[in-house]
Amino acid sequence: MNDIRQKKLESALVREMALTIQKRKAKADGIGLVSVTRVELRPDLSEAVFFVSPFGSDEENRDTMQALRRLAGQFQSQISRDLHLRSTPHFVFRVDTSIKEGDRILDLMERTSKDKKPPE
Repeated sequence: MNDIRQKKLESALVREMALTIQKRKAKADGIGLVSVTRVELRPDLSEAVFFVSPFGSDEENRDTMQALRRLAGQFQSQISRDLHLRSTPHFVFRVDTSIKEGDRILDLMERTSKDKKPPE
């Protein structure tokens, strides 16, 4: 698969996964607030690794990740139908900590800038 087609499919997978998760949340499957940040698709289309950023307490985040992993097969079937894919990659979910790490860095920068202000 060429790079352009792969990027288009990755973009479609992220969009469809976000919509599918949103629909499933209404059914109370144990999925909390979560953002699908990106997907890495293997060139042979055998696996799609979805990076998600859950927002909640540690316990809620753990429950969300368990629910996503438990429902991966159902997501795979639904998205395959929605996108009309002949073969669907195996879906894997991983926690993306980049948003949390970015918040931590911004907080450190803010604290550092406050410490460097000259006294008035």
